[in-house]
Amino acid sequence: MNLIKSLNAVELFAGAGGLGIGLKNAGVNIVLANEIDKIFSDTFKYNNPETKVICEDISRIDFKNELKILGIDSIHIVSGGPPCQGFSTVGNKNENDPRNKLFYEFLRAVSEINPYYVIFENVSGFKNLYNGKAHEILIKNLSDLGFETVSAILDASDYGLPQIRKRTIVLGWKRFLQSVSLPKVKYSNKNNSLFGMIPKLSIMDAISDLPPLESNDSKDYYLLEPKNNYQSKLRGNQLILTEHNSSNYGVKMKKILSLVPEGGTVNDLPVNLRPKKYFNNTYSRLLPDKPAPTITRNFGTPSSSRCIHPYQNRALSTREGARLQGFPDDYVFLGSKTTKNLQIGNAVSPIFGKIIAEEIIKSHQNSFDKECQIYCKLI
Repeated sequence: MNLIKSLNAVELFAGAGGLGIGLKNAGVNIVLANEIDKIFSDTFKYNNPETKVICEDISRIDFKNELKILGIDSIHIVSGGPPCQGFSTVGNKNENDPRNKLFYEFLRAVSEINPYYVIFENVSGFKNLYNGKAHEILIKNLSDLGFETVSAILDASDYGLPQIRKRTIVLGWKRFLQSVSLPKVKYSNKNNSLFGMIPKLSIMDAISDLPPLESNDSKDYYLLEPKNNYQSKLRGNQLILTEHNSSNYGVKMKKILSLVPEGGTVNDLPVNLRPKKYFNNTYSRLLPDKPAPTITRNFGTPSSSRCIHPYQNRALSTREGARLQGFPDDYVFLGSKTTKNLQIGNAVSPIFGKIIAEEIIKSHQNSFDKECQIYCKLI
């Protein structure tokens, strides 16, 4: 008989709650969360009314005192990922960027809270940047705090997300516990059905039940019943479609969008319609039968990275971006459309939270079973 109660977690750098959704879907209780951005924090609070959310600079938080106020003696999991701009594989890579130091605050929180398990996530570049120096410091500090660790760069599309999204994941567990395994890959581009593999989900697998949009348009109804398990899971019991909207395009933009062929890019446009300077993935149309490339905060902007709908002459709607990230349709994002897209584009996919939490729960169950066996022998 399983006597283990739900595990309690503290989430740091919580954002709009992507990682938290996954933890909750696995059965974990998030008792405390921290997010410095007010809009992000308000979104987290709205969707997680049972969680105490502190909108504050993490360096100013006394976690021992906060847990004492909540009347909680022990925490099973501390999870989170410091802001990643300084570690990103795009933009400037400045080793002295102050944002790179925020993982020390993560470690301070781990030290104060003293959990059984740690989940640290960051951009894929974190593990190898500066010749692995930041990753090495993180692992050493976790070891000094009594944790064994395992780390890897995982791609969410290998676990059922219709988007290529790679993140560095570091898992830690106290040395007296059973080890935590990295989740096994379940989805593949290759025909590996004999090995239990499932074909990777495509963009249209995620959004084909949503109605078409023109320029400056919005719809609040679903086009079709869910066509697959992914759509059904994210739809849940939602009856009214929200956040499915498009921007208002001018004459020139409408012309540009109409000329981008299937899978095409800015290089398929007439020279007179191309910007003077551009990246090759701007004004690019998504491929319908492939996972989306990594979406960013600008997934609603055609001149940004590849984000034009596979068949319609517009960029992705806010709901479509949320679908590609794995947010359920009943999840509410607060703020303007731009802010909502930012929350979605910056989020950790809920899929990561769920599959990692499930591995932690296995470790905790195995540790509990071993402890019971030892106790039974003693009596």
